[in-house]
Amino acid sequence: MRDWAKHAHGSPLYSHLSDVVADSDTLLRMINRIDNWPRQNVFFAAVHYLLMGDPEADLARFYPSLVTDPEPITDVDVPFRDFVVAHEAEIVALGRTRFTQTNECRRCVALLPAIWETPLSQFHLVDLGASAGLNLLLDRYGYRWDGIEWHPGSDLVLETESKGRMPAPRDVEVLSRTGLDLNPVDPTDPNERRWLEALIWPEHHERRQRLRAAIELASTTEVEFVEGSALATLLPTLAALPADEPVVVMNSFTLNQFTAEQREAVDDQVAEARAHRPIARVSFEFTNRNDDWPRLSVDDGSGWRLIGQGHPHGEWIELYARP
Repeated sequence: MRDWAKHAHGSPLYSHLSDVVADSDTLLRMINRIDNWPRQNVFFAAVHYLLMGDPEADLARFYPSLVTDPEPITDVDVPFRDFVVAHEAEIVALGRTRFTQTNECRRCVALLPAIWETPLSQFHLVDLGASAGLNLLLDRYGYRWDGIEWHPGSDLVLETESKGRMPAPRDVEVLSRTGLDLNPVDPTDPNERRWLEALIWPEHHERRQRLRAAIELASTTEVEFVEGSALATLLPTLAALPADEPVVVMNSFTLNQFTAEQREAVDDQVAEARAHRPIARVSFEFTNRNDDWPRLSVDDGSGWRLIGQGHPHGEWIELYARP
């Protein structure tokens, strides 16, 4: 719990509650009953989800997402423990049926420039761990990297700070959009929307508004969802696409939930599929526990190339200088 708290960027409430949980054998035992990873994210999202459905609960007064003037964090310990213990069965049930899923479309400020680093301009787009398909809309958003803009008249413009080499914008055409996920999210379902919002940390009002705008866009965009493990669905999905046409396979904050052997199996499947079509890969992930920031990498068939890093929620990206 204390190690996870180091990555709770921008959430004083969750940083504090991590210590509350770490100091409680009762709460730690409860988290250990949650099956899906990362358990901490699922646990806090489950509590948030229940509070969103019961905004009159005593604990809700500490959540900036639920009240305009939240109570001091220093007073939250007892109300939090009481609420969690009283709702243990519901929290554990959510923790065994819900997943941490993509809900931050601003990660596209890293994913799109990574695609621009490949030779592909027209391609089918496949996302591993697509959730509601928000990242699959990366060509429909507008962007602003400091002084560099791309499609600034779009319905949703994603802004970020560029700390390194500037992106090199160019037009791309997405031929089709396919999302692979253990539990695809229907963006038109109110309960699914509520879960995605619950995954957003309580203090992150801008992210919440951005999520709502992206979901509205997703509800009007044709995306094919394939339910199941990427290890079982990736090769059939690639084989079903029109012969010889290029594909970009991307992942962000998905493969960190895979074992090393599973990640290697994904690499092997893509290598096998490359015998039949050009395939570029884009990855924005924490590659190991010692990473301070997620790494941005591309592979156009000649091997993985690390091109930069970025903030987990897209607040900034740093593209490295080309060798």
